[in-house]
Amino acid sequence: MTTATIEVSAPVVPTTTAPRRSRLGRVRHQVRYDVLVMTRNREARFFTFALPVLMLLLFVAIFGNQSFHLGGRTYPGSTYYVANQLVFGIVDAAMMTTAVAVVGYRELGVLKRRRATPQPAWVLIVSRALVAVCTSLLLAGLLLVLGGAVFGVGVPMRALPSLVLALVVGAFAFCALGFAATSLIRTNESAMPTVMGLALPLFFISGVFVPWFLIPSWLRSIAEVFPVRHLAAATTATLTSTGGAAFRPVDLAIVAAWGIAALAVAARRFTWSPRAA
Repeated sequence: MTTATIEVSAPVVPTTTAPRRSRLGRVRHQVRYDVLVMTRNREARFFTFALPVLMLLLFVAIFGNQSFHLGGRTYPGSTYYVANQLVFGIVDAAMMTTAVAVVGYRELGVLKRRRATPQPAWVLIVSRALVAVCTSLLLAGLLLVLGGAVFGVGVPMRALPSLVLALVVGAFAFCALGFAATSLIRTNESAMPTVMGLALPLFFISGVFVPWFLIPSWLRSIAEVFPVRHLAAATTATLTSTGGAAFRPVDLAIVAAWGIAALAVAARRFTWSPRAA
């Protein structure tokens, strides 16, 4: 007596392969994620957009709209502060916000998990840089509109390309400085105090908060080593230009050099795993 065995094969389940995104698609997806994270964070929205506007209104109210005489030009104090709050906004949006956000991602393990996925590391970096640059330009537009509507500050048309170039170079350079600054920060709690401690003294000695002619000469010499002063000089020159486009190639070259040096530091010391552990 023989026993017949019947083999029952498992049903074939069709498999589907998720479509692979192109490089542009990966960057677009990551940019969308970074923008959503920033817009849903009320503190980030305040420090990025509301704080520079508030600082502009406060400085003009405190120091008044008296005429300033700098670099052979005489112009209202409101023009000076609009130009310098552009610098504050760029440093805030590009360097400070980037450093705090990247440290937060790193210490929460987000960077480590994303590093282990097929998502290339460069996508995360490019996304943060693009968000920082676009945020800086959006904030600059907001400050210029406010300055024109409230204080009558306008940008000469011939100087507009120089202003846009200064804003873009500044945004890229300070975004790179933000990535480099993450190597100095070990915990989420120390991220904001560290970046504030790095940026605030430079704001004061570079003429961003205090008029440049009121700063002692020895502090001016120190300020001219750092990129904040040179970006402030480039933006101020464009808003006070009367005879054509005020292009400051030396100032922009120094800002760009700081950005390149920061990229080198970030490439060497940037870490994906939490450091607090």
